[in-house]
Amino acid sequence: MTDTDFSSLLGNDVDPVQAGVLLQRLAAAEDLSPPAILATLAEDPRRLADSDPAILAALFRLVHLRLLSGTGEALDSLPPGQIRTIHDAVPADTPNQALMLQLLSMQSTDVALTTLVECLKDRPPTAWVEAGQIIAPLMQRTGWNVDALFPAILDCLSSPALAAPILDLANYLTRRQQVARHPARDRLALMNHLLGEVAGRLGKFEEDPRTFGDDVETVQTRLGEAVALAVSLCDALGLIGDESSIAKLNRAVELRHRRVQCEAAGALAMLGDDLGKKRLVELSADPAARLRAIRYADELGFGDAIDEDQRSEQASAESELALWLTQPQQMGVPPTGVEVLETRRMMWPSFNDPVDVHLIRFEYNFGDRQYSNVGIAGPVAFALAADVADLPHDDIFAIYAGWHAEHDEIFTVPGDRLNEAQKRIVTPLRDALDRAGYDEIKTELLGFFLDETAAVFRARREERECLVITDGLETIDQITAGRPRPLQPGDLFNLFKGRKMLRTFN
Repeated sequence: MTDTDFSSLLGNDVDPVQAGVLLQRLAAAEDLSPPAILATLAEDPRRLADSDPAILAALFRLVHLRLLSGTGEALDSLPPGQIRTIHDAVPADTPNQALMLQLLSMQSTDVALTTLVECLKDRPPTAWVEAGQIIAPLMQRTGWNVDALFPAILDCLSSPALAAPILDLANYLTRRQQVARHPARDRLALMNHLLGEVAGRLGKFEEDPRTFGDDVETVQTRLGEAVALAVSLCDALGLIGDESSIAKLNRAVELRHRRVQCEAAGALAMLGDDLGKKRLVELSADPAARLRAIRYADELGFGDAIDEDQRSEQASAESELALWLTQPQQMGVPPTGVEVLETRRMMWPSFNDPVDVHLIRFEYNFGDRQYSNVGIAGPVAFALAADVADLPHDDIFAIYAGWHAEHDEIFTVPGDRLNEAQKRIVTPLRDALDRAGYDEIKTELLGFFLDETAAVFRARREERECLVITDGLETIDQITAGRPRPLQPGDLFNLFKGRKMLRTFN
């Protein structure tokens, strides 16, 4: 693969179709040289600035994947200055720039880290997830020179995206005793100020979520950044251990967000403050904060103040699901209530030995309306979007087992994408349902389960809409009419294969 092959992707006159073909050829090339690609990209910064961001993003992804799958020699050979040239030249909205900066973290040489700081100062990432991508490798490597990064990188604390990952790294180094003192100790006044600011923002958000934006995506992004920063600041202030931080931590511990409460209480307890210890004991009774509160109490030597009931397996299971539900990409707030309905020890997909699986009912009370469902904890914390609460417990275990099962020979094909051979599989199954009294039968998907097949159909039974799955031997149907969150075709296939797996292995 010659330099001219990929240099033709640069500039403002590239045909998108030809670019796509060339990118596929590059991805398939065994002799592709990531250093050669980066060298070509850095040759003409002006041409790079005129290039299509989507094409550049694809090249960045390709280089990153090849370097990660290589021996490490190619990564070590990259000149940090080339990455700096590319970063400075590409359009600001180019995706995957974080992958290029992550290469500098992975190199971890003094020159690479100094270059990384310069890039972050000149053009910091806008998303804290990308910032975390860049910083994370430094928590996975040892032997790099902390002085090459700190204190210079602390100048980036003013960046909303970078502040939390930088402090997380400083906290990590302190906990691992890789530094004699907290790297941000000299920025204590700034951190106290930042905690007061972010606690104030979160307080206003609790009164009116619209202060963070007018659409869900913007609100979630800003809330995620604010919570991440508050958590990192509380942890840092606790590790530094200066009494000047108590007033700001007291303000943070009064927020309703459980994670922030817990981190602020933990920091206060580290400072020897009785309010922090008392609040951690109280938070141990809250499923969304229980596990973290117990961990802090144990670490700080007053774990015996925690009620033993909060340490039970069922209490831990409730906490696991509550924490999962609290994540921004899920419900975003803790459930009003959680309760373990049943626990079974059984063989479960992806596990070699029996595990305890808990069915947990959870609910949200929104005043004029309520939301509830049943999720699982143990092998994984998860809850389906479809309402499974009315299913028998055997079937709830089964549908989650089917969802959790992963295998190259377990997959589905949508009904409108079946090839001729797949249509021939579906036809007799459809005919069997017709003979069984189902009407208005429409194929939704064909599922492959190892050496078995089953088809899901949308149909009517006794004038009621339903989903039905059959493999010719076993048939399962579920009424969908009148249900606000009915099972979807994929859910029914999960129920079908989950039943078979649990019967076979248990």
